[in-house]
Amino acid sequence: MKTLLFSIAALFIVSTAGAQFGPGGGMKAMAKVGHFYGKVVDSVTGKGIPFAAVQLSGQQWDSVSKDFKSTVIAGQLTGDNGEFSLTHLPVVGRFTLQISSMGYAPYQKVISFNLGKLMKAKPQISNGDNGNQMSSAESMVDAIDKDLGNIRLAPNSSQLKQVTINGEAPPMELKLDKRVFDVSKNLTTTGGTAEDVLKNIPAVNVDIDGNVTLRNGSPTIYVDGLPTTLTIDQIPADEIDKVEVITNPSAKYDASAGSGGIINIVMKHNKTMGYNGSVRGGVNSYGKMNLGLDLNLRQGKFNVFGDVFFKQIEHKMYGTSTKDTAGVTLKNPETPWMDILQSDTNTMTGYFGFVRAGFDYFMDNRNTLTLTGTYGTGNFNSVDLQHTTTDTLPSTLLNHSSTFANSASQRQFQHQGLSLLYKHLFPKEDENLTASIQAEQGKMDGSSNIDITDYNYLPLEYNSINEFQQSAATNNNLIFKTDFSDPLTKKIKLDAGAMVTAVQATSSTDIFINNILFNRESDIFDYNEQIYAAYVSYSQELTSRLSFQAAVRFEQSMYSGVLSDTTSSLSLPVQSYFYLFPSALATYHLTDKSDLQFSYTTHINRPSFSQLVINNYSNPENIQLANPNLVPSYMNSFELNYLNQFNRRNSILVSAYYKESNNIITNQLLSQTYNPELGQIQYSSTYANANYAYSEGLELTSQNSISDWLDITANINFFESGINATNLNVPDTAKPFLSYFAKLNLTFKLPMNFSFQVNSNYLSKTQVPPGGVGGGRWGGYGGGGYGGIIPSAEGYILPDYWVDLALKKDFLKNKKASLTFSVRDVFATAYNKTDMLATDPSGMPLYYQTTSRIRDPRLYQLTFSYRFGQTDFSLFKRKNNNLPEDQGQGMGTGE
Repeated sequence: MKTLLFSIAALFIVSTAGAQFGPGGGMKAMAKVGHFYGKVVDSVTGKGIPFAAVQLSGQQWDSVSKDFKSTVIAGQLTGDNGEFSLTHLPVVGRFTLQISSMGYAPYQKVISFNLGKLMKAKPQISNGDNGNQMSSAESMVDAIDKDLGNIRLAPNSSQLKQVTINGEAPPMELKLDKRVFDVSKNLTTTGGTAEDVLKNIPAVNVDIDGNVTLRNGSPTIYVDGLPTTLTIDQIPADEIDKVEVITNPSAKYDASAGSGGIINIVMKHNKTMGYNGSVRGGVNSYGKMNLGLDLNLRQGKFNVFGDVFFKQIEHKMYGTSTKDTAGVTLKNPETPWMDILQSDTNTMTGYFGFVRAGFDYFMDNRNTLTLTGTYGTGNFNSVDLQHTTTDTLPSTLLNHSSTFANSASQRQFQHQGLSLLYKHLFPKEDENLTASIQAEQGKMDGSSNIDITDYNYLPLEYNSINEFQQSAATNNNLIFKTDFSDPLTKKIKLDAGAMVTAVQATSSTDIFINNILFNRESDIFDYNEQIYAAYVSYSQELTSRLSFQAAVRFEQSMYSGVLSDTTSSLSLPVQSYFYLFPSALATYHLTDKSDLQFSYTTHINRPSFSQLVINNYSNPENIQLANPNLVPSYMNSFELNYLNQFNRRNSILVSAYYKESNNIITNQLLSQTYNPELGQIQYSSTYANANYAYSEGLELTSQNSISDWLDITANINFFESGINATNLNVPDTAKPFLSYFAKLNLTFKLPMNFSFQVNSNYLSKTQVPPGGVGGGRWGGYGGGGYGGIIPSAEGYILPDYWVDLALKKDFLKNKKASLTFSVRDVFATAYNKTDMLATDPSGMPLYYQTTSRIRDPRLYQLTFSYRFGQTDFSLFKRKNNNLPEDQGQGMGTGE
């Protein structure tokens, strides 16, 4: 029996080895059963070196070129204790083992399994020497499962001062075309959502309603490189790996997405061999909990990953508003002067759940398939208590009234998505092809019940109104995208791609006043949109210092829809637009560490279906009328960047930018009328194309490690903007107004594994951007004026600032557990304040309004996190004695 065992093992290995050689003695495709493992340690201290790069190279048969090429056979980063394990390797031939780690001299050695020597030295087999036969069989098997022992790396004396600083990636990486923010470095966002993450990103602002601005424009939010139906308060912060901010997207990106820049949220996707994950739990000062779990398991050709997140929600918002109306005008002689004071308290409770799961299939070392599914659901209940006092001065009598509006609303949302990604690596270096398809569906329904009680003192009157609203909406998105990159030569590169986007949306709204359905205010709409796009990009290095890129994008967009109520319907004919979007980029390498880059891009902002067709009567004080004659707005964007990367941990980026949008879509206030039944003034506005709008600015961003215990990220942005709307009979609207905002992040590494972080933000007095400040998470706030700034109004966001703090303690072996205590808006200063002077199209004043709101001041949170896992190619056993089937993996699998 032992003789048979040895014979089978020897026959398997010898026959495998014979199949591994081509005419030149290199390795062809084969069953890979070899296993190298060991530990990388510091030659001075003897301690394991984590995250060292281990790479194994050798000659391998290329089926495309029909020749042998030097290629990477396997590779990985060492674990927390310095161990590594390279499995499923060819057993015959010579390999080059290379190990590198920041602050250490590189290591290189030629290694092999020495099967030839073992075969020559094996003893003669005879029926009388069973012990020797068994020993030979074990030696043959052990030879292909080789322990390389402790591999000592010598510290590099020239880098000893930098080892502590550079051993860890910086919290933000600055590049000429984008900034990459490492979310794991931000302590204050633990247990939060993407909304909390974006608040701390340089150049990005998030207001009290959850609206995001990038350099005072509205960016497009991507998730893993594609548009999404998810909102930022529906994405768990702990599932985000990094955030990419692209301020001036080239023709490679969707033209409508780039008008305000792109923020790409990259979700965590671990591909480490073995299994690993983390579990989290937290509670805030409202007593609301959050729980999270992420896990990945990789063995052979499959990597399975999943995330689960659940959060209880409670938000509290407090606000006040004042409004003084202009009173009698020639057009409205019956309009009284009114002084309105309003206070509001809003409390929202509910829950949010999110699940993401999928797998990678590494077909071979050049082809990878990734399937990912997501599901999210939430339920939110809101109670709003609003008190309004109104002093009215008509021509005959002074009047004073009080209005109480108590509302209770609830809404539910459901998101589900499925995406499939394919990546192919060609034999030529940097030549690759990716293709993806994504399907998403978002559903939301809700209702609100508003009881309005009005007390009029002179004459004494009492009035009560009940308004009930119910709505439902479904949004279906289908996206197909493919990109191809081909380095034609060492200095010339060609990129091309195509994208198809299909959107189908339906919505219904019913409004009842005192149980009577108001047909004019109740409607159903169906909307369809298709965008067909393709781009081509050509890049070339003209000299050792100068390079350029020229690109063009072709987009054909078509959209249509039908709006109907109980009595009639209105169809929007198919709107079809074809545009070319050129872009250009030139980069000059000043030194090895500094670069200068100029970029020019073009973008478009298409009117939405609601702006074209839907008249919105849901707010009786502010009636928003549609405009079917709107046309898209075309934008030209210029940007000049200077980047100096002093070293890996210290860099500075200086950006100057200018954007101009023709036919900018904005709001235009049409008229005001006094409604005696409601006892208030009603304002009517519509959407309109103004001549143009512009914004320009200068931005400075720095990433610095002052010492081994302090990291500083700083950002300041000076900008001004204006709108020209003389075509709307509004003179002198392009008034520039200089503003700035600044962000500062300080991270302290303290003794005993403590970390302390300070995030701060300051915003100076700023003009309200086109499109207004309303909408978002909370919707419009009572008192009017939140439907969006109008060309004939002077509206400003007043200065505000806030500070967030967090303290983190790491403990247990290898810092696997941590406890984080954070405080949001520690000084309770994050007030959102605005003031606005509105005029009608003729320039006559209509009202002056001020508002002040704050949400969740001084909110505390405590979060516990525990990491677990085993970085091991064999997963559950260290030895590889089973001679497994071919499951060769390594670097070059599309990770």
